[in-house]
Amino acid sequence: MVVDTRALFTLETVVRHGSFAAAARELGFTPSAVSQQMLALERRLDIALFDRGAKMVIPTEAARHLCDRAEEVLTLLKQIEIDVARLGAGQLGRLRVGTFDSAGGPILGQAMAKFLIRRREIEITLDEGEPYELFPLVANGSLDVALGFKYDLVPPQFPDNLLLQSVTAEDLYVVASDKHRLVTKHAIDFGDLANETWVAHRNETASYQCLRSLCGMHGFSPRVAFRSNNLGTVQGIVAAGLGVALIPKIALRQNPNVTALSIKQEMPKRHIVSARRKNDSNPLTDAFIAALRATARI
Repeated sequence: MVVDTRALFTLETVVRHGSFAAAARELGFTPSAVSQQMLALERRLDIALFDRGAKMVIPTEAARHLCDRAEEVLTLLKQIEIDVARLGAGQLGRLRVGTFDSAGGPILGQAMAKFLIRRREIEITLDEGEPYELFPLVANGSLDVALGFKYDLVPPQFPDNLLLQSVTAEDLYVVASDKHRLVTKHAIDFGDLANETWVAHRNETASYQCLRSLCGMHGFSPRVAFRSNNLGTVQGIVAAGLGVALIPKIALRQNPNVTALSIKQEMPKRHIVSARRKNDSNPLTDAFIAALRATARI
């Protein structure tokens, strides 16, 4: 049995006034319409709700009991209406975010703090990984938004239903130990690095593909001895004098014993982007991306 919530609202109004006419005036109906609505409710419930007199109606015990329960339902419905309005205004809900390792402190932490200033009831969950891991999760609805990147020299291959928005662009640097023989050089040709040992990310990453393409443009293949997707690990190995690496600007200040080499040729860039579904209607997504872009400009 399904009870129309409008009928419950009318019932509560009639019981409160003790009159079909008074309830009709409050609701903007005719007394006849209110009476017919109550008759229909009685038929649906198969129970008498009113003792009807010439000028007044007296609610039965069943009506009073139903009215008490109806108030609970109507209060809940009013709260749902408020919640829906807050959801639509981006003041309530949940946002599932993905990010890559090196953006966690410099960009993401500050962006989340900025985003939550007037949104204390928003729940944020965070997942971390490479763009090739996170962006498919956005595409299939497991994440709402992900922060990722794409490199010059590497054609991006992301799901078709994603909308990518630029957050910022950063330079790429070749770094070496501060005791490396090339650190004192005013500027070097990239080709001078042909015989160096490299510390690189895993083969499937855009970072390694960019390095391989860049080295290929200068006539050599990088001799990679160490692989890690953690930029802290990469720079630790470089600081120990075991190799050189290609890293983005965002990671450059993480180790004081690592120095950027001066390269004569123009270097490619890494572009940090946000990814969301093209048909995503969550207002929280827009607000969070705006916070990301504002933070990246600082």
